[in-house]
Amino acid sequence: MFSFLFPKKNLLEGGVLFGMTDVHSHLLPGVDDGIQSWDEARKAVAWLESVGVKRMFLTPHVMEEWENTASSLQARFAEWKTRIASPIEFQLAAEYMLDAAFARHRQEGLLTFDGQQVLVETSYFAPPMDLEDVLYELQTDGYQPILAHAERYMYMEETDYERLRDCGIRFQLNLMSLAGTYGRLPYKKAIRLLEEEAYSYAGSDIHRQSTYETSLRHLYLKKKHQEPLLRLLENNAQLWRGSRAKLTGIARDSRENP
Repeated sequence: MFSFLFPKKNLLEGGVLFGMTDVHSHLLPGVDDGIQSWDEARKAVAWLESVGVKRMFLTPHVMEEWENTASSLQARFAEWKTRIASPIEFQLAAEYMLDAAFARHRQEGLLTFDGQQVLVETSYFAPPMDLEDVLYELQTDGYQPILAHAERYMYMEETDYERLRDCGIRFQLNLMSLAGTYGRLPYKKAIRLLEEEAYSYAGSDIHRQSTYETSLRHLYLKKKHQEPLLRLLENNAQLWRGSRAKLTGIARDSRENP
């Protein structure tokens, strides 16, 4: 599936995207700070198809800054399916900011990967005062929180990550962090967490094709980091299979119980 036989190849040349399931993307146009137009979306999807991506979760931001709701994003995704023609398979989830509006979004119902696992984030510079309480409440409601781009939180120390892991919180890695796209500290954290096998999933967090492509062309992995990354990409694929099984079950139930 992937070729790391030539250590001088960057991640893109090495075929890391071939067959990939991406769990974090901002391709749905005009709903957040990601892709802004249908034309831009088509171009990004065509490039992703050309480098071998097979499956993607669309995970638009849900936060106070944008007036997104589960229902409005579902309507936009329905439009996506009529406008975007691609062999890549797409599903809708979301990336939830743990801000003052999050309680309302919980009451409305969260967009998850598989009915249980939900992508969440905080400010990069300071946590909400009740971070652990919110995460605990999510778990008691039956959700499995996945902390998006765990390496990018400037306020988090090693003990913070250990405490969250002990509480059962899962972490998602941004591939661009491994290229140093967000700076040296997120890079160093990403490498450490990868070596500790602290991550459960890896995603692009693509907002612009050009930024993602440039990052991957500057991303060279040491041999000891290749196997942990491959395991994360397999976890991505398993998450997709679980999500599809859940959707298939829902569709079957709706037919059997009209």
